[in-house]
Amino acid sequence: MKKILLSALLTAGLAGSLFAAAAEDSKIFTPFFDMTLTEAGYLPSEGNIFSGGNINTQVGLLTKITQKDQLFGLYNFNYAGPGFAPQDSRQFTDRSMSHGFNFEYRRFLTDRLRIRPGVALATEYRRTGANEVWKNGLYNMNSAGGQLAADYTFDEEKHGYVTAQVLFRNVAFPNYTDLLREFQNAGNTAETSGGLQDQTMTQVSLRPVWNSFFAGVTYTVQNYKNQKVVAATGVYGDSKQKDTNTTLDFGFHQKLWVFELYPTVSYAMHRSNQNFMVYKFLGDTSPQFGEKYYDFNELAFSVPLDLNVTSKWAVGGAISVTRRNYDKRKARDAANNFTGSAQTNTMSTLTGSIRKRMNDVAMVRLFYSLVVASSNNKFEQYMPYNYTGNTFGVSYQLSY
Repeated sequence: MKKILLSALLTAGLAGSLFAAAAEDSKIFTPFFDMTLTEAGYLPSEGNIFSGGNINTQVGLLTKITQKDQLFGLYNFNYAGPGFAPQDSRQFTDRSMSHGFNFEYRRFLTDRLRIRPGVALATEYRRTGANEVWKNGLYNMNSAGGQLAADYTFDEEKHGYVTAQVLFRNVAFPNYTDLLREFQNAGNTAETSGGLQDQTMTQVSLRPVWNSFFAGVTYTVQNYKNQKVVAATGVYGDSKQKDTNTTLDFGFHQKLWVFELYPTVSYAMHRSNQNFMVYKFLGDTSPQFGEKYYDFNELAFSVPLDLNVTSKWAVGGAISVTRRNYDKRKARDAANNFTGSAQTNTMSTLTGSIRKRMNDVAMVRLFYSLVVASSNNKFEQYMPYNYTGNTFGVSYQLSY
């Protein structure tokens, strides 16, 4: 799932840069810069107090060659430090750092239609342990591929257009290895114990935008090169793992008097042919079998609202909820046994903030968030499922 999210992030970043750069297409060179820095303290209901930071930076340059031809390059850097996250995604202490490069050639076929072929490269580093160094991360990832997008403008007055895009990525995890397989069979080769997460990814999306409203549908296919599907006997079969993800989203940004409202809602359907074996201990001869263990439907929505008190100051509030329902994965009790109910996770966040706009390109925001995470899964030895958390932080944004 994290591979899908990384791809979506790069695609969204590229699209945001596209719209920002296109606003000044009369220039030969148009730079684009967007940076958000966040630092926060986290107080969970269980465990120790900790701190974490996030950095997201995009730097781009649009070069106008002729009236119909342009070149666009974008570099994206993202660092996600320790913090609260939805269940089944990561632990509080996990950290990731990614570098992404996108290059596009843009050609106007008509006044309303433009095509954008391009290439993309990305590297992601992950640290899941305190003593793990960045270069040795088990889930470090490299990806490379191409993409083709087409933009059609149907309403210039209200900024209405639709974008269709298809992209392909070859994804490799150079450090990943199945330690259990190596322990069970010391004669395993690198092909069987390593490279199991390597995959090809294809994504198709359609995104309309009109008068501050936006929506989209995205379909992603992940074909694993070496990972086989485990059977109820605990033995890997001949079929290779294949995951698909379909996401629908909708939102808008509206200004009403002194209010700014920008809600979003998304619905994702993830399907995988992979099963799972639950071993209670090393050498367990009667593991529990979880069929279609990774299939789920997820609904997420967020409703941020800012009240502009003056031209510089604003008071904000937001509520966001993420709810994931697994199709066949059973929840586990405290003793690590499957129950009769399908697993359901819910994470709700209530945020209050004060924002000051420093100038036309910079603003700072102080915020407090209350997080409530709940699940009918009670086995929490490796990952928290039921907790509350308090977050105090500051965020700085610079964009032009």
